Amino acid sequence: MTPPNGIERRRLRRVMKRIPAAFESGKLRGTGHIKSVSKEGLFARANVLPSVGAPVRIVFHDRHGSKIEVRGTVSWNTKQLPSEEKAKPGFGIFIERGNEEFDEFFEHILTG
Repeated sequence: MTPPNGIERRRLRRVMKRIPAAFESGKLRGTGHIKSVSKEGLFARANVLPSVGAPVRIVFHDRHGSKIEVRGTVSWNTKQLPSEEKAKPGFGIFIERGNEEFDEFFEHILTG
């Protein structure tokens, strides 16, 4: 959501990417794509949305074709936005520090 002055302030740098992905959260399964990545998580576009606070597992492939599987917690989803916001459906995932696979993936997208 953009503040009234039109300037969005975020704590962490986001890297914009479009990476096909699949996810599961409890019995909910879905596919979509990763839209942005930060060192603490990612934002995924999907037509089905897991609940805020739910554990989620997301699977995708890096640019070399290696499978990456990370687990995190749904930190927010677009259902929470005011009705006048016309955002496409999606959700944010917080990924705890120390997830080596995700940390390595993030480092690679920053450097190459």
